[in-house]
Amino acid sequence: MAWAGSLMGDFHKGSDFGSLPDELVRHLRLHRHIDRFTSRSEDFQRSRRRLDPRFRYARGVLVDVFYDHFLACHWSDFHPLALPRFSQQVYRGLQDCYNLLSPGLQQQLPRMIEFDWLTSYQNPEVVRRVLMRLEERLAHKFPLEQGYVELQRFKPELEEDFKCFMGRQTLSCDTGCQSTEMSGFRPQLKRSFFVIPDRWSFF
Repeated sequence: MAWAGSLMGDFHKGSDFGSLPDELVRHLRLHRHIDRFTSRSEDFQRSRRRLDPRFRYARGVLVDVFYDHFLACHWSDFHPLALPRFSQQVYRGLQDCYNLLSPGLQQQLPRMIEFDWLTSYQNPEVVRRVLMRLEERLAHKFPLEQGYVELQRFKPELEEDFKCFMGRQTLSCDTGCQSTEMSGFRPQLKRSFFVIPDRWSFF
């Protein structure tokens, strides 16, 4: 249920949670807490400022995608399970509560499992593909695919920002929702992978 709540955060709008189970609601709220923390994070904003100003407001989107890539690449720094095994746990958890998922997430789940979207974020080519699909979705208002070059230009600096960000988020997530299902995971893991599931549909 923790994974469902975290992943549904971008699908469920508003504050009316209806008859959703309390556990699911707690993780929906945690998702929003993380979004607020990210938007105010100095580390995240520093990463935005590193990128070419021509990307304008889309710099935040680029950094979000880059940070997910870094989390996948440095996964062993944050969790004892290998990422492929962890990803399979997530997929099984989503299948177990399939009926509670939002329609959008239900539609995406088979492809998410088939192509192991969580693990695939380790691949730089996947990052480029995500940016390409996002640009198409935004009707080419921002040259997001070209933003992939920024990852190559500033990778060491962006990775250092990411590590600082993750350290600070530990403290932030400690104030978020607590559940027995999430208690085995370090607070850093309550971010990323659970924040932007809509992008995975572009693979």
